[in-house]
Amino acid sequence: MVKHKFNSEDPVIVLYVELEGKIKVRPKMALDTGATYTMIPWEIAEALGLKPELSKEKVDIITASGVEKAPLVILTSVSVLGKRVSNVKAVIHDLPPKSYVDGLLGLSFLKKFNINLNFKEGVLEIE
Repeated sequence: MVKHKFNSEDPVIVLYVELEGKIKVRPKMALDTGATYTMIPWEIAEALGLKPELSKEKVDIITASGVEKAPLVILTSVSVLGKRVSNVKAVIHDLPPKSYVDGLLGLSFLKKFNINLNFKEGVLEIE
């Protein structure tokens, strides 16, 4: 079991996530149990060697401006706190410029594990 301390007063739980593709990148992502998919921005998708504009699969996402279609791709691997998952579905969409994070770590990764959030102690456990 891996434990991660977080400040329960912060607006989001932030994790550095390793994404592997053509290169490895470590964006800052928000843990989001309400997101069906992990979400990464276009710039990171392109750095990983993905071609989101060619994706045949699109999903509806709800944004502040309404519902938008976004490409769905497969990430080679996603690693968080020493836990790695291959072939993770991810939506490609840019978050607003003033976001705390680069992307969202959603259920397409999280559902592979038991996740325990202890807000009183500020501890996230992944097993």
